[in-house]
Amino acid sequence: MVNNEDKHKQKLKNIIKEEITLMFEQTLDFAQVACSEHNFKPLRSKILRVGNNCIRNIQKKIDNYFEVKYDSQSEDLVVVQQKR
Repeated sequence: MVNNEDKHKQKLKNIIKEEITLMFEQTLDFAQVACSEHNFKPLRSKILRVGNNCIRNIQKKIDNYFEVKYDSQSEDLVVVQQKR
């Protein structure tokens, strides 16, 4: 059974993943315009690798060091507290 803290952590991790993914997708759009096709392919691979590693590292830190409580209101609010 999944407890609320796990669900709240997953919600935070999903929000972070969406935002970072959007950031590196937009970065790739700009890079594609600025680079030749020959230079873009290796740059694209590096940007995707760095972005995905960033997501994994942040998610691991959330799991290991934070307790997360999601307070549902009229708008989304995520409260993150570092474990003591």
